[in-house]
Amino acid sequence: MAKIDTTKAAAKAVAEKLAGRKQNSASSTNSTSATPATIPIDSRIPGLLTVTPDLIPGMMPPFQPNQYHISDPLNPPETLPQANQSQFDKGMKIYEGATRSLKLTGAALDLTREKFTVIGKHSKAFGAGIQAATEIEKVKGNYLDYLNQKEVTTQKSVALDVSQVKTIADTNISVYSKDELDQKLLQAQIKAEELRLKTVESQGNLASFKAQLGDYLEVKS
Repeated sequence: MAKIDTTKAAAKAVAEKLAGRKQNSASSTNSTSATPATIPIDSRIPGLLTVTPDLIPGMMPPFQPNQYHISDPLNPPETLPQANQSQFDKGMKIYEGATRSLKLTGAALDLTREKFTVIGKHSKAFGAGIQAATEIEKVKGNYLDYLNQKEVTTQKSVALDVSQVKTIADTNISVYSKDELDQKLLQAQIKAEELRLKTVESQGNLASFKAQLGDYLEVKS
């Protein structure tokens, strides 16, 4: 009789423990559902997820290690949380699918990260190209300035050559011009001398004529 009472008491204790576990599980579930495990987005940087230590508990699945305490490995307590084979198969399929989903999402994020890395490299290469093009245009401008200056120098050289030739020509002309002036002066002097001699001759003739005329007048008278 006492043995039966002990068995009933043990069964009652097991039932109470199970009821308490269910109640705790329900309260944990309610507490978890009351605090949604959502990751806020930083309003300053659109699209950037924010994780801080105070948000981590809400992101974790509910887990109570004391529910899995085993005092006698050879006689595990019936109060351990359990799942039947159907729950296990269904749950594992869901978790495996979710894991695959997360891996695919992670792969997509890895690809996106590489894409952004390449975009950054592309931008750097593009910027380097623009800088190279700018330097090339500068060199082209310098080369055109050089060609322009070369033409200016050539024109100055031509002008110098013309000036030098003109100087030589003017120098030669001046020599002939001086000689011409000297010749004109000499001719003027010769003409002046001829005119002077003619004048003297004319004066001599006039004096001779006057003398002859005087002699003639005296004889006539």
